[in-house]
Amino acid sequence: MIFVLVFLTVSAMLLIGNLALGVLEKKSVQLAYNILFLIILAGLSLAGLAYGMETTFLNVISINPFSLFFILIFSMGMLLVNLLAYSYSDNYGDFAILSVFALAGMYMLSMSNSLITIFIGLELASLPSVFIILLSKKSVEAAAKFFIMASIAISLLSLAIVLFYGGSGSLSLTNTAHSEMLVFGAVLFIVSLGIDASIFPFNLLIPDVYEGAPAYVTGMLGGLNKKLAFAALIQILILAFIGYRSVFDLLAVFSVITMFFGNIVAIMQKNLKRMLAYSSISQAGYILIGMATASAAGLMGSLFQIFAHAFAFIGILGVVGWLESKNIHTIEDLNGLSGRNRFAALAMSFFMLAFIGLPFTTGFVGKFLIFLGAASAGMAWLAILGIINSVISVYYYSRPIMAAYTGENRGVLKRIKMEKPVVAAISIAIIITVVFGVYPQPLIAVAHNAAVYLLRT
Repeated sequence: MIFVLVFLTVSAMLLIGNLALGVLEKKSVQLAYNILFLIILAGLSLAGLAYGMETTFLNVISINPFSLFFILIFSMGMLLVNLLAYSYSDNYGDFAILSVFALAGMYMLSMSNSLITIFIGLELASLPSVFIILLSKKSVEAAAKFFIMASIAISLLSLAIVLFYGGSGSLSLTNTAHSEMLVFGAVLFIVSLGIDASIFPFNLLIPDVYEGAPAYVTGMLGGLNKKLAFAALIQILILAFIGYRSVFDLLAVFSVITMFFGNIVAIMQKNLKRMLAYSSISQAGYILIGMATASAAGLMGSLFQIFAHAFAFIGILGVVGWLESKNIHTIEDLNGLSGRNRFAALAMSFFMLAFIGLPFTTGFVGKFLIFLGAASAGMAWLAILGIINSVISVYYYSRPIMAAYTGENRGVLKRIKMEKPVVAAISIAIIITVVFGVYPQPLIAVAHNAAVYLLRT
């Protein structure tokens, strides 16, 4: 109980402080304030994970290994996004205030005990995200498309909740008796949350939004908002539909078509950010493999991959944001990048290799755990298709690396420096990706505890 009160108090101080500092318009002070409190919130989540905390507050908020796992991701991820926004946003004060409201929605959904709080959490995260995109005057189209997606998603989610209540007589996330109405509700949950989670074919506007939004916003959408949708989908399907094997078989089908769609279309892209958008879609397919097994091992792999992709994606979007500020948008524009800024070329190459699944990165560990979980659950065919897709992805992930180091203009173009907050954000993402790639045991243990908690609840 004390832990919950402390956590809520710190979260409230983060919100109130940003409202006050936003009036003063002192960017550096506001950034330092946000970094301090986000570190405190991340530290609280780590403390809760270390002690295996499981507690419920007012039958609405639940602090448990699963919620703390995502609170850690959202706290640290938002810290990195703040560093990028400080450098790239013309309205950092407005971004900071809106992002805190979005973060509150992420926290609420992570700690949800019912479909009502999941609904509120998604809305609280989605609406501020629309206005964050609108902070850039060049991103009106991206904001409009994101709003359309969010509106469709929340409408379908509302219908799914109605069907769930009609079939079970409850809004609590508990296992229910089998009925056709609930099966249809489960499909609608997958469709509605699949829009934000980038599951094919519900992701058709995702590449347009990611390309049109500022890079730091794209980092937030792909690194945090997308993971929020997965958090909701995992909770709902595991807690309420674990006895419905047909629902998880449907997830397996979606995982296959999502991987192939994302990887094949990514090959044809010339714009770097759009390529990363389709890459993000393929990564959603890998995550679905572990979920489709409905087992502790598979779910653990999916949670690990969610963590891995969140920080690698935010990290590479930090590099992309810097490239865009220098009018570098396409893969061809990357020619000679190593001669202009070695750190940018190295960081971009590292994150690309992590997406492929290079050993000693979190991308390798996440995919290995997912494929192992699928094989252990008797779904080796799904693991094989995942490996095939990983091989396909090598082609388009290697193109930017080759351009950066073998371009004709290498060493000729003028060197360009990178802003210190951007360097800090990218460096933190690299450290996280390497540390848990070389020594993944602590993160594996946390993901395992979160998976076991859901499956026994």
